[in-house]
Amino acid sequence: MPELLSIKPDGLFELAGKAYQIPAEFSAREVYSYRRLLEPIPDVPGGTSLSDEQRSRQRAYLLRRAAVCVIPGLQMRALEPLPMPSLRTIHQWISEHRPELSSAYQQLIA
Repeated sequence: MPELLSIKPDGLFELAGKAYQIPAEFSAREVYSYRRLLEPIPDVPGGTSLSDEQRSRQRAYLLRRAAVCVIPGLQMRALEPLPMPSLRTIHQWISEHRPELSSAYQQLIA
């Protein structure tokens, strides 16, 4: 089982031998993009319903996209091998340390 991602108090973490830093501040555009990517996607009555597996894959994809939009230099391909608990670790850390983004993640896990 892969080891859970560890993020230092200053927002520094390592993936596949490369260091990444979660910024102390975000632009208004980054905040907007992050929040939009983490908004729950409701089922459309009469529309296509997702299976639990499809919903899980979709959630993982959106968590990766949200992380990429606020962490400089981070690429989607670096996040693809991460298990869901590690993806959640990134967003939980952001939620606990960056108040302007905390509501987006809290809404996702509610």
